[in-house]
Amino acid sequence: MKNLISIFTVLLSTILLTSCSDNDDSLKLGGKMVINGVEYPLTQGAIIHNYTGDDTVNNDPRKFYITLANGAIGLADNWYVYSNSITHLINFSLLTSLEHQGSVEHTTFPIFSPGMDFNKPFINNIGIYTNTVIENGLPVSGDNLSSINTITGQVSISESNGIYTIVFSFSNAENTVTGNYRGRLTGIEL
Repeated sequence: MKNLISIFTVLLSTILLTSCSDNDDSLKLGGKMVINGVEYPLTQGAIIHNYTGDDTVNNDPRKFYITLANGAIGLADNWYVYSNSITHLINFSLLTSLEHQGSVEHTTFPIFSPGMDFNKPFINNIGIYTNTVIENGLPVSGDNLSSINTITGQVSISESNGIYTIVFSFSNAENTVTGNYRGRLTGIEL
C-alpha cells in the first residue's frame, strides 16, 4: 500500500509540474511576420485609436491604425516615432463598420476591393517594410511591399484584458505575407 501511495504521489506531482510549465505557447507575447518564407520577429505594437471628436469632416471616426515592429514604437504629435533599432515593420490603416465607428472593432478586416460594401470593416492600406533604416524616429530607406498590386488577404483582431491578438495573411502573384502578434499595443487617442 505504501508503494502505491508513493507511486500515486510521484505521478500526481509530475502531472501538476508539467501542466504548470511556463512553456505554454498561449502565454507568449510577440509574434512574427513571414514574407516569402523569411521570418521577421515582431516584438512591439502600437495603435492610433479612432477619432472621437466633433470634426468628422476632416477626421474619419471609423479609421484607426496599428503598427507591429521588431523594436520600440512611440507616439508623438498623433503619429508614430520609431526606434533606430527597428529593421522591419508592418502597418495597417483600418476602417471599422459603420456600427462600430469611434471604437476598435474586434473582427476580421478584408482588403477593400471593388464591389465590397463600404459600410463593413475593411483594410484601407497596408505598409510592409524590411531592411528599414530609421533616423530621427522616421523610416528613411528600406524595402517596401506596400505598393504591390492585386493583393488579397485579411487581418483579424481580438482583445482580452488589454492583450491584443492579431493574425494576418496577404498575397499576390509575387509575394506571400503571413504573421501574428500577441501583446499590448502602445496607444493614443485622437
